[in-house]
Amino acid sequence: MNYSFTTADGLLGCKDLSSSASARLQHWLGQSAGQVQCSDDALQIWVFGTPIGGLTRVSDDTLSCWLLGDLFVPWPQQLKARGRAILKAYHGKGHGWVWDASGQFALVLWDKQRQELALYRDDTSARTLYYHQLPGGGLIFSDRLDLLAPCPLLPRRLSQTGLHEYLRFLDISTPNTIYDGIFSTEPGQLHVHGRHGLHAYPPPCPDSAEPMPQTLETAAREFDQRLADAVAARIHSADRLVVFLSGGVDSAYLCALAAQRAAHGDPLRVQALTVGFVEPQLDESSVAEAVAAGLGVQHRVLRFSMAAYRNAFEELAASAEYPFADPAAGASLLAFQHARDHADLALDGTGADTLFGIMPARHQRFAVQYAARLPYRLRRLLTALMAMLPGIREYRALFEFGDPEEVLIRWGGWSRRELMALCGCQVRLDQTRFYRLFRTYTRAAHYQRYSALLGNLPDDRLHVASQLTGLTVRYPFFDPGVGQLVRALDQTLCYAEGEHKRILKLGLSWYVPKHLWNVPKHGFNFPFDALLEHRDHALVHEYLRADYLRRLGCANNGELERVVRNFIHGDRSQRFRVWALAVLTAWLVRHDLSA
Repeated sequence: MNYSFTTADGLLGCKDLSSSASARLQHWLGQSAGQVQCSDDALQIWVFGTPIGGLTRVSDDTLSCWLLGDLFVPWPQQLKARGRAILKAYHGKGHGWVWDASGQFALVLWDKQRQELALYRDDTSARTLYYHQLPGGGLIFSDRLDLLAPCPLLPRRLSQTGLHEYLRFLDISTPNTIYDGIFSTEPGQLHVHGRHGLHAYPPPCPDSAEPMPQTLETAAREFDQRLADAVAARIHSADRLVVFLSGGVDSAYLCALAAQRAAHGDPLRVQALTVGFVEPQLDESSVAEAVAAGLGVQHRVLRFSMAAYRNAFEELAASAEYPFADPAAGASLLAFQHARDHADLALDGTGADTLFGIMPARHQRFAVQYAARLPYRLRRLLTALMAMLPGIREYRALFEFGDPEEVLIRWGGWSRRELMALCGCQVRLDQTRFYRLFRTYTRAAHYQRYSALLGNLPDDRLHVASQLTGLTVRYPFFDPGVGQLVRALDQTLCYAEGEHKRILKLGLSWYVPKHLWNVPKHGFNFPFDALLEHRDHALVHEYLRADYLRRLGCANNGELERVVRNFIHGDRSQRFRVWALAVLTAWLVRHDLSA
């Protein structure tokens, strides 16, 4: 196979390669204009162009560090001072300093004396790090999939594990990827490659010695101050700020704090942006407009044509490093493109759901805690019997599932058992991050489990849109100080008697009257059915051809064709599956990847 070098900007490195592997890699890199940043007996690093988010390199006699992205105040913002602070932190605390760092960054750190390579990225997942382990123990890594995947030392084929995860969840969570043998570092975990191979280390348990607020009022006051500090640290250099205002309480709070800074002498121009939809069940622009008016913030509702959404679909298929079927991806990309032309920086409320936690619906709690104890065949029998009884037919979802984990999956992909029939092989999902997190908790720990699973959901639509547009987006709810406070509070201050985010809602009421925002939330979504049906199913006919579907390597390709054919003829029951297939095949064709 011929391998050509990509023009992507980013960082590529390798450690402990054999002489033959090193020669092959060097020959391949000879086609590039990469700048050698490190070259010794064990480690080589090249930098191509300007990595997304910027690159800071610091070093001394024993240590070299490459920081991709940003560290926030109180870390020094001047590059030389920041470099000295990083070196001092490592020499003082070792690798553990990364868990004290506030920022949106990925880190490559080489300790020459200990012959240890550390890879790390923060909890936001805004920056990425990928790696491939060679049979002899060597490691190749990069912050870009499209830099790493074409490397001649890698197999460059579709990962069956990644494919199964995508068809089940409609996206692929870390550490898996769409490429066979390439993995991503898990956010918040330190990955160290030393003399004994690669090992991942979770963050240490937080120190709970600091006294925490005990009442709702005092907790809300402390939270308000910490979140305000987090916002200030992230927007201090901006003159024009956009806040993505969805109509929910998370983004409304960020908008309120930004507006307060502007009102108290900060020369900051704040604009709120909301994506509006024709469908009333999806549109929250009226709530967002009321919140913005209450704050005195300029507000704009963005409405895009179906042709614009189709163009966004094509851009994502061509330019995204990996496929993901989040229905709101196109809307996010278009909104980011608009924001990039009107602001220096944007704020987004992502992270609040998993921080404060969400209690799953009652039927989900019953299914996980009780129905899952029954054998699968007995649940199937009960489901069939209930379907015949009009009075209880609507309750059959309590038993109509395969793996207990599937009860809490957000989108309607294929179940594990359906995947085995479709792919003609054993399908294991127990190594997906979703299944691992699910099994960490006891059956009755509904609130803790569901909250953790929300944090597992990839925010690909945001990070990919930021990467493709160049818009810098900050996520203050991931601030370490904010997180330490909320996680140390008594659970009843965050959730009690069916009310979620109690301290957040109390704090928001100090800025915006409650009646303006205390309404049912729809969630940011997109009517992808309309895009699939647009112009007589043009997208479906273009990308869901039989020869494109065969790229997946499924044994039962006829079943995929049947699903597509039924959708065209009006069956909407499997619309998520058709959408997932369209996104996947469009991406595979553009990137020339198959099983």
